[in-house]
Amino acid sequence: MKFVEEGKITKWAVPDRFEIVDEIPKTSVGKIDKKVLKQMYSR
Repeated sequence: MKFVEEGKITKWAVPDRFEIVDEIPKTSVGKIDKKVLKQMYSR
């Protein structure tokens, strides 16, 4: 990744993989439900 090579972002800040999703689950107050995301897309 270009930003890592140039030192603009650290290597640990870049995820190992990306998932493209149609919809992001949200809590009742409208925040992203990270727990549900982890359950849906963990391998």
